[in-house]
Amino acid sequence: MRRWMSLFLLLSLLLAPSALAEGMQVSGENTGEVYCPDGSDAQTAQYVYRYSYPLLEDTGETARMINDFYDYLVSDAKDFLIPMTFETLNSAEIQSYTAITSQVMCNNDQYFSVLVNTESFIGAETNQVLAGHTFALQGAKAGTCISLPYFLGLLEADESDPWMQDRATAKANELVYGLVWSIIEEQKAEGLVAYYDDLTREELEAQFYPEEDFYLDESGNPVFYVQSSYIASSAEGVLTFPFTLEELLDEL
Repeated sequence: MRRWMSLFLLLSLLLAPSALAEGMQVSGENTGEVYCPDGSDAQTAQYVYRYSYPLLEDTGETARMINDFYDYLVSDAKDFLIPMTFETLNSAEIQSYTAITSQVMCNNDQYFSVLVNTESFIGAETNQVLAGHTFALQGAKAGTCISLPYFLGLLEADESDPWMQDRATAKANELVYGLVWSIIEEQKAEGLVAYYDDLTREELEAQFYPEEDFYLDESGNPVFYVQSSYIASSAEGVLTFPFTLEELLDEL
């Protein structure tokens, strides 16, 4: 159970210096629009790509690394995703678009967590996808987007052994799968959520990746999410499963 390790990690978070509680300083938004084909505008474009990510004040290396992370997403989209998406479109009178918005969900001395929402209308189909980005602000991984095993303390910041990384990821995933599946079974029994009748735990595991499908709330607790229509009716939207950090650590 390694309960002593769980308690130590939890206490270290609770006793973090209050002087650092403000976290990162958000100065604005990294935002823009791309119109396709070249030379078109917001009205004439066949495809519009809009994005908005947080922009941090340049207070040091950690802030620059987080800004660079979002700069890379923008650059990669412009170089590859946008041209490839545009090439798949057939000529149509209805404008297609991708709209990316983001919200800072947690900003304390330990973590900076962002929830990114991507809404797309391509052809005649609308799609929504969530992505959580949780950045460490302290230690050797400061400024990097971390996965669940690092957040739970199952991996050291400098761990580079693929076997250890895979083992820790499998352990973190199994923990969350068990907790989420218990909630799903209860909700199905009570008719609270329109899950698919034939949903199995194996299908949940095929559609949900706890190591990356999470963000932190304002208290620093993880919220896991499953994309809309993956395991339940699309009318339910994105399904969320919040836990306290203490709950997860107690189960390790």
